Amino acid sequence: MSARPSISGDGRLVAYQDGQAEDVFVWDRTDGASSGPIEGSSKAATLVQLSKDGRKVVYLSGSDTYVHDVSTGTDQLVPNVRGVAIDPTGRYLLYAPNDMSGPSLTLRDLETGTDEIVSNQPASAGTDAVSAGGRDVAFQSTADDIVPGDTNGKSDVFLRHFY
Repeated sequence: MSARPSISGDGRLVAYQDGQAEDVFVWDRTDGASSGPIEGSSKAATLVQLSKDGRKVVYLSGSDTYVHDVSTGTDQLVPNVRGVAIDPTGRYLLYAPNDMSGPSLTLRDLETGTDEIVSNQPASAGTDAVSAGGRDVAFQSTADDIVPGDTNGKSDVFLRHFY
């Protein structure tokens, strides 16, 4: 039984999670080859998303998030956070810190290690929430103080633009 598939933009690679074994695999539709479990045989993992370019796979294991480089087989650890989405190029990771005392959503540049706060208020986002190059992040929140005049008491969708 497999669960949580994610496909690259060209349709060549499919990342998926084996729901019973809690392992993440990457299948190349061109040559039929499958690699994995990418997190190693002794860890359980949950798939978050494969980047549109097919180079990076985001998965959760324990209280940490990992960004797996498909070509090198190496992992970049982002500790004590829950990965939410990755931009199409695989450079920007949207995450929610496990520590609820700070921002609810943060965008990390995986090349430089720098973080940008997306929302300090309680918020959530789904996969595909980050635009190419990490310039825009879509998220939702029921907070009434993100923008002036929000008095409807309902969940609203917001777009955070980084210059």
